[in-house]
Amino acid sequence: MQKADVKNPFNPSFGKPPELFLGRDDILRSIVDSIENPNSPWRTTLIIGVRGSGKTALLYSVQAKVQAPKIVTVTVAPERDFLNDILGQVYRQVPKSRLKSLPKLKSISVSIGVTVGLESRKDEPSFTKSFRYQLTSMLDELQKDGIYTIFLIDESQKHTDEMRTFISVYQHLVAGEYSIGMVLAGLPIVISDILNDDVLTFLRRAKRVELENVELSLVHLDYQAIFAYGSHSLEKELIRKAAECTQGYPYLFQLIGYYLWENVEKFSGRIALERALVKSKAELFRTVHELVFSDLSNKDREFIFAMIEDEKQSKISDIMVRMGKEKYYVSRYRERLISGGVIRAVGHGLLGFTYPYMREFLIEKKLELGY
Repeated sequence: MQKADVKNPFNPSFGKPPELFLGRDDILRSIVDSIENPNSPWRTTLIIGVRGSGKTALLYSVQAKVQAPKIVTVTVAPERDFLNDILGQVYRQVPKSRLKSLPKLKSISVSIGVTVGLESRKDEPSFTKSFRYQLTSMLDELQKDGIYTIFLIDESQKHTDEMRTFISVYQHLVAGEYSIGMVLAGLPIVISDILNDDVLTFLRRAKRVELENVELSLVHLDYQAIFAYGSHSLEKELIRKAAECTQGYPYLFQLIGYYLWENVEKFSGRIALERALVKSKAELFRTVHELVFSDLSNKDREFIFAMIEDEKQSKISDIMVRMGKEKYYVSRYRERLISGGVIRAVGHGLLGFTYPYMREFLIEKKLELGY
């Protein structure tokens, strides 16, 4: 079989659903099963993960799994016109037989700034223009046909006014026993910020799922299934090595797999893997590490630069010496960086980087910046 006949099965592009979904089956099953169980804690779920941990892939997988006539999926990112986007998506999925019960829709355009609204009848008061009233009106019609509505919110932002409005309305709808659910995904620091908002305390009772790196055995099995046979085959030892290079990080699973597939017919297996790793690291540094680094304060950067002197784990006591600061000062930045998902505790008084190859990136960055 020629390479042209077979499409590369890996997709390392952010924002696109990957064909290969890795190691989140139990989470996916629990969310999907909650649709049939109104008492399931999974009906309102918070997905917490660092960049590249597979949050978007999980949401796309939920969306694909719940496609059914009696289920409405509303997939949004809380950017501009977040509330209008929700109203627009729900309206489009209201059965035609029920639309006549709703006021005529004035205009609808998702994510380009055009206001979405149901045209109020002359005798209706002004409060009928509110988001809560309009969403509830549409959900009432869906309820009549026994339709379940699930809101899938990706890349959640901090406690914006629109996010507050939506969560508050969602809380009232849950209390009113509407047939609805929500999966809200975001970075650790963003979800923490939302949970600490006094207006959004309802979410503190939601099911929380922290996406950890996938077990290497699962990565190895998937790589083996793809690279063990055919024109893209690799030696067993190289497949195992490729899996280890991912460190269980979902984005690297896609990157390394993608570049291996592209190179394995052009070069020997060992060279193909070397080239794939070089290209994958470059892409990882550009699309993930640079963004993480740019969000850090100068003191945050000083802390993580102090960690790169250690090949593996870093001791808090050593970081204190290198920064020339007292324990209380260093501990404050330690907590900030852990909350932000940049570093993690790996033992008593020991720290490590959350993202793979972060130390390598920081060594290059330090030279580039002339520290």
